[in-house]
Amino acid sequence: MFLNLWLTRRKSAACLTLLIGVTLLLWKKHIDNENRVPLSESWKYLMDKGLMTQLTLIQECPWEPNATAVMEYRAELGECCNASYLLVGTKENTPLGSTIHLDGHRRKNITAYSELVNLLSERSPLAGFQYNKCALIGNGGILRHSSCGQEIDQADLIIRFNLPPMNYTEDVGTKTSLVTINPSILNNKFQSLQGPQKPFLDALQAYRDALFLIPSLSFSSHHVLGCRAVSIMKDSGLTHRAFFLHPHYLGAIRKYWEQKGLKEIRLSTGFLFISIALEFCEHITLYGFWPFSYDLTGEPLSHHYYDNILPNAGFHTMSEEFLHYLNMYAQGVLRIQLGKCQ
Repeated sequence: MFLNLWLTRRKSAACLTLLIGVTLLLWKKHIDNENRVPLSESWKYLMDKGLMTQLTLIQECPWEPNATAVMEYRAELGECCNASYLLVGTKENTPLGSTIHLDGHRRKNITAYSELVNLLSERSPLAGFQYNKCALIGNGGILRHSSCGQEIDQADLIIRFNLPPMNYTEDVGTKTSLVTINPSILNNKFQSLQGPQKPFLDALQAYRDALFLIPSLSFSSHHVLGCRAVSIMKDSGLTHRAFFLHPHYLGAIRKYWEQKGLKEIRLSTGFLFISIALEFCEHITLYGFWPFSYDLTGEPLSHHYYDNILPNAGFHTMSEEFLHYLNMYAQGVLRIQLGKCQ
């Protein structure tokens, strides 16, 4: 018994050392990128190889959830941001004539006009809900060939981002509770919804009974497009499944993380919904959250599990966000699935 305890403590100490090492390497990588420090390809390779080795070893470490730490985050986020009430625009929190402060254009406002308010639900679809197991499915290439689909489908709340393809069921599962639709998807993939509506509506069918969340009230150029999308969905029988993310919530959550040292032009959708999950979920697991172009063995990865289209530079700092994920992992707040699922 004492030998087992001693071995467990030694393993825990080694795991803590690994986490510290990974954090330092990621932080150096982030600082070098931010300061545009010129590094030789051989030095980059050595840094990245060391990082992958340590992340691989961390996967062997025991991980235990920390209910106290989760409760602390939930209390802080409930006080500052209150996703249960403010996550989506409703007739309750956005009455006709009220002022909406755009979190993307921080000096611009719009007035809640009748066409917009008529598209809002009476109250938030998540108000009063709590979930045991939550799975957040990032779109990273590391999900391909992960065989995580069955494990993902066992979660009580499953969140996906930007209408990702669902024809990789062995890796990503079949079920969806919430899925986001960024205005960029509506513009680029569905021609701003100016043409035939069938391709858009067909794409929504892959998510069965999921709720659709659209962050279209952040910029003045997006709210008309968002209203068009929700109108089409409601006219097609999706009356209680389409919602606008409230910009007041998005602004509040940005300030919360700024106070914790994360300063970005705009939080990624994934990071935003991790914050939301912290208010609603007891146990959180991240899948497909991976800011690197190769896997733990050094094999190259596509940017997404379904394509290799790269994002616009400079909007999100994924490596810095990944540092915060690792910090929450170390605290026992969430679990990060990086390799193949068992």
